[in-house]
Amino acid sequence: MWPLLGVVWSIPLADPAAASQWLAQAPQVQSAEDLADLENGDSEDLQLSDSDDTLQVNLATRSLQLRSDQQSFNQRAQVFEAEGNVEMVFGRTRLLADRMRIELQEQRVVAEGNVQVQLDQQRVQGERLEYNFTEEQGTLEPAFGEVDIGNLPTDDDHPTLSSSPLTRTSGEDPSRLLRFQAARIEFDATEWRGIDVRITNDPYNPPELEYRSPQVTTLLRADGSSVITADQGQLVFDQAFFLPLPIQVRLDQLNQQPPISVYFDNFDREEIRRGLVIQPNFELLETPNVSFVLSPQVYPQRLFDELGGLENGLGLRTDLNVKYPNTGQVTHVMAELRGVVFEELSDRLLLEVEHLIPTGRWGRVTYSYGFRERFFSGLLGFQIVQNRLGTRYASPTQTLGNSGIAFNYQLALDLIDALGQDPINTDVALGEQTSDQQLQLARLQVGTTLSRSFILWQPSPPPTPGSPPELHLKSETTVANLWESNRQPPPSLRFSPVPIEEGLWLNTGLSSSQSYYTNGEAQSFFSGSIGIDAVVGRFVKDTLDYTNVSVTYTNGFLSGASPFLFDRITTREQLDLGILQQIYGPIRVGAETTVDLQSGQAVDTTYTLGYDRRTYGLRININPERETGALELRVDSFNWNNVANPITELNRGIEQKDEL
Repeated sequence: MWPLLGVVWSIPLADPAAASQWLAQAPQVQSAEDLADLENGDSEDLQLSDSDDTLQVNLATRSLQLRSDQQSFNQRAQVFEAEGNVEMVFGRTRLLADRMRIELQEQRVVAEGNVQVQLDQQRVQGERLEYNFTEEQGTLEPAFGEVDIGNLPTDDDHPTLSSSPLTRTSGEDPSRLLRFQAARIEFDATEWRGIDVRITNDPYNPPELEYRSPQVTTLLRADGSSVITADQGQLVFDQAFFLPLPIQVRLDQLNQQPPISVYFDNFDREEIRRGLVIQPNFELLETPNVSFVLSPQVYPQRLFDELGGLENGLGLRTDLNVKYPNTGQVTHVMAELRGVVFEELSDRLLLEVEHLIPTGRWGRVTYSYGFRERFFSGLLGFQIVQNRLGTRYASPTQTLGNSGIAFNYQLALDLIDALGQDPINTDVALGEQTSDQQLQLARLQVGTTLSRSFILWQPSPPPTPGSPPELHLKSETTVANLWESNRQPPPSLRFSPVPIEEGLWLNTGLSSSQSYYTNGEAQSFFSGSIGIDAVVGRFVKDTLDYTNVSVTYTNGFLSGASPFLFDRITTREQLDLGILQQIYGPIRVGAETTVDLQSGQAVDTTYTLGYDRRTYGLRININPERETGALELRVDSFNWNNVANPITELNRGIEQKDEL
């Protein structure tokens, strides 16, 4: 056995005999003078690094690079050992450890002490690693680390013609990195399997929220992101409250339904109104790019009323999501059956099909088909469109030069079969009455917006939380107590995932919507808006430390009217009011309303009661005008989409539906 001090070797792993023969013939290197002799020699295989006193050896295309403070090779045992700041690189994987042993005959490496495995954005640490080069498989125990599940588009990424003012933060998005710890991890080139796993979206300790599962599988994508599939387990809130989840949970870049959805929906014909809906969501098909979810529905209020019974008290929803690798394209299919009265299938079935194609930076083209699609159109309330086939382009939001003016637009072409009027009567009361006149027309729409915000007052910016300190295993440390180590969050992140931004803003906007129909009718609306948005408090103290008030006035010029009821503009002058107020601790209450100033009638009102923490939140929404409500669980960094009740919003006649 002979020692090598402060050197880097590139060892050919494809042929153990060749590696052994080369190491047996390698010169002894014990000092910088020996390295200098090698540098002055004639060997073509040995190169002295310019950065430090290290030796670089390249003998094969498939090689393992090793750096350490001290190394030795046992020729008889065919074992290469390294100790002290050991770093090994093979392929895309980088391995760090205190000690490492490479067994050439068995094609195996064993690393011990502060082991770190890095693969693209994935980072795993542990105490002991075994890895087989031939089979490309290994185990790490115990283990903890981070997994990147990719970046989901947020509401700010997608262009819309309006947005709620009651969500102003510092603009920093929460991370999509999830921390985990496991008693043992088994892995290969594409997949990691963890035993007794705890996952959290909280970078601080003790974590506010955990998902605990006996087994978790992580599949690595080519882009460096991951798909996490966890067996049935439980959510743990503040290390005290446990919520069992008797179904598998999958986390990736595709929006999914949460494990269970609870909401209230009373819009439809009287005999098929659902009332309270309890909807568990079961994922039956799970591949890296395809998800199929089956969601049985129970309507407790319908099970026991005179128009109810089992046929009216039960329903079913299915969701299919397909993601196309390397293109960003997504296909979503949703089908919902409200009751099991099959002779009324055409009146109880809802169907939506969407195919989204990204263009540019968050611009998108959407091809869609809807059967019995539901729209909310202001004073005319809910409207059902029997059939709609179309395509829509939504531009990215762009800033015009240095003006600070944001600009976006939408183009849409649709074939529509829906209730309407011919000739048109714009009386709202008449429009609200049931009509049996079914129109089949094509429609071309163009919508544009210009907007700018001005800061009227703003105190010093909120403190930047910074990155949490790194955690490393020590000889006296176990994975179990890493979850309880000192990693306290900054005060600015007590109840919010990002710091709250205080200030007073003046918001201005101009918008235009033009709709043209094949029967010769047209609807045009030009409007301007001006409003105040105020945020006082940082949401870190116990009481009354957050108030968000918003007031917006909109007026415009309306010409013509849609022959359909669902997209007809009936409110020309309106006032939007909103308030969100902290009561105590994480509890906030809020209300948003839109008032038609010509009739004095409330068009749309939503009341909210929320419980918000840094990593999760619970919110109850009630809307008396729509006769809808929902109980929503927010888990930051999870891909749970709380839009369980599909409703297409209209803003100035332009579709504003969220992409599913």
